[in-house]
Amino acid sequence: MSVARAHVTQSVTVPFGHLILRLVQLDCGSRGWSLRPEGFEGAPPVVNGSLDGPSFDAFVADLETAVASLRQFRDATEVAVQDREDAP
Repeated sequence: MSVARAHVTQSVTVPFGHLILRLVQLDCGSRGWSLRPEGFEGAPPVVNGSLDGPSFDAFVADLETAVASLRQFRDATEVAVQDREDAP
C-alpha cells in the first residue's frame, strides 16, 4: 500500500542566516515551514513544523520573540565592547 504525497502549490524561501527558511502550502491546503542548510535544498529539513490553525500565530510570536532577543543581545554586547574599549 502506497501513500499519496501532497504536492506543494506555493513555496517561498527566505535567507535565514546560514539557513534557508521555506514556507509552503500543499494542494490539500495545509501550510508548513522548514529550515534547511543553505546550499542543500534537496536535503531533509533540520527542523520543520505546521502553520495550520493556531500554529501560524504561535510561529509568528516565536519569530518576534527571537528578533527581540537578538536585539537585546546586540545591545548588551555592544555596551560590553564599548566599556572594554573605554577602560584605562
